[in-house]
Amino acid sequence: MKVKTVNIVGGGSSGWMAAAALGKMCPNIEVTLIESPNIGTVGVGESTLGQITLFLDYLGLDDEDWMSECDATYKNSIRFTNFRENDGTSFQYPFSDGLDYADKEGAGDPINVWSELSTLYPDRFTPDTFAKFYATVPTYIADMNKQTRNAINKFRHYNFKWDTAYHVDAQKFGQFLKNKIALPSGVKHIVANVIDHNKDELGYINSVSLDNGEVLTADLWVDCTGFKSMLLEDWMGSEFKSFGTHLFNDSAWAARIPYENREEEMHNYTDCHALSSGWVWNIPLWSRIGTGYVYSSKFISKEDAKKEFIEHLKTTGSAERAENAEMYHVEMRHGRREKGWIKNVVGVGLSYGFVEPLESTGLLTTHENINKLVEILNRRNGFVSRTEKEGFNYAVENEVLKFRDFVSTHYSLSTRDDTPYWRYCTEVHDYYPQYFDEYVSKNSQYPNLVGSVTISKTYHDTSFIAPLFVAAGMGFKPISTKEMIHPTKIPYLEEIKNRHEAYESWVKEEVSQLPSHYKFLLKEIYKGVDEYAIQEK
Repeated sequence: MKVKTVNIVGGGSSGWMAAAALGKMCPNIEVTLIESPNIGTVGVGESTLGQITLFLDYLGLDDEDWMSECDATYKNSIRFTNFRENDGTSFQYPFSDGLDYADKEGAGDPINVWSELSTLYPDRFTPDTFAKFYATVPTYIADMNKQTRNAINKFRHYNFKWDTAYHVDAQKFGQFLKNKIALPSGVKHIVANVIDHNKDELGYINSVSLDNGEVLTADLWVDCTGFKSMLLEDWMGSEFKSFGTHLFNDSAWAARIPYENREEEMHNYTDCHALSSGWVWNIPLWSRIGTGYVYSSKFISKEDAKKEFIEHLKTTGSAERAENAEMYHVEMRHGRREKGWIKNVVGVGLSYGFVEPLESTGLLTTHENINKLVEILNRRNGFVSRTEKEGFNYAVENEVLKFRDFVSTHYSLSTRDDTPYWRYCTEVHDYYPQYFDEYVSKNSQYPNLVGSVTISKTYHDTSFIAPLFVAAGMGFKPISTKEMIHPTKIPYLEEIKNRHEAYESWVKEEVSQLPSHYKFLLKEIYKGVDEYAIQEK
């Protein structure tokens, strides 16, 4: 089929992200977004991963262009507390491709080298030290809550642009893209409710009726209706495939809370804190903190979850702030639709699939699906065959399954057994990763779609590097006894240890002198004005 017109159904962050990308990057296609006046959005903050930098690059956006309008802060890492044991310990997953552990190339596989060192020196190389071993600079920048552009390349293994992501108000981000990218690029905006549709003899949608009396036609329809998945699931029959065997947290209490100490609480990492029946996220935006308790209703009631959440908030600040937090309840459904593209309907965002946001996959799956769609539409000037559609379907399926499996490792590798929930996580629930076998065979069938740069970067991050941080943080070591280390290798390992300790000492001293994350933002992004701090005083 030839695509000359695209209609997006649904606004919000996913709708306007799709509209901005299609409007700016597909100039030969006419784009319209239909947004209901009755559906509000409530955001508590969204955490992103490094792949969003590619999406922003495609749109021609620098940090200074958009962050101050979207309540955004930087993110260098994800911290996991009480996931291994319920003892207050934590480990990090920093953003880095550096190999700081050896300070030179060709030093061997990092997980094995760290495992050998942790076996030889267990008191020095504990499970929480792998990130500081593998990615020393970004880990200490997060650990000390500092920030730098590294303009003179003092830290050879720290690339500010590619080793940072963002905390952002997703609703404001969507509105920014609407007003600064989508509408100026010629995207048409209609505020109305979609009430009906008609299909042709082949099952393609040829028209949609609105409650204002309009009837719209388009070559391609993009479903951004959220969990409802009105077009893809309801109209086109793309069956919902649950992830319930892997991810069984199905509810959340969410809240917005004010800062009590802005400089200390405005972390440059997403904090994930495990509780009795799930985990709490903490996302520091510029004006406030977004937080929430993701839990399984099979193991704790709605009322008890709220009580536990409030008690947790008291450990992070005053009792008054915790008890006065404005909260709302959300029910979640993990899974994906069987196909992301059927005939002339494509699902983007929640309308296609959802993986609980333990690894910040919310906006990630949205902009990665959009990138693939844009690539397909531009490849042959809007012509799309069944091959491209099936390639898209396989690529997005494979990607979301990898995210599902990766998130599942945060539970299955835990050593906690102190509650029924954690015993279930580690002993009962299913976990079977589907990593590379089918991906390799399909790569030749769908060249440059399954293997495109955006997809391969995502696969690389989630299928190789990221699990190392989780496995190490959980105390998993391929080498567990000194007898497994060849004696001739011990002098080399001692050299690595000494070199790393000297390097680590230097990094700690240099990072300690950097401005705090808050002060960096105040100067570089918010231009010395913090109206929220002024209001608090």
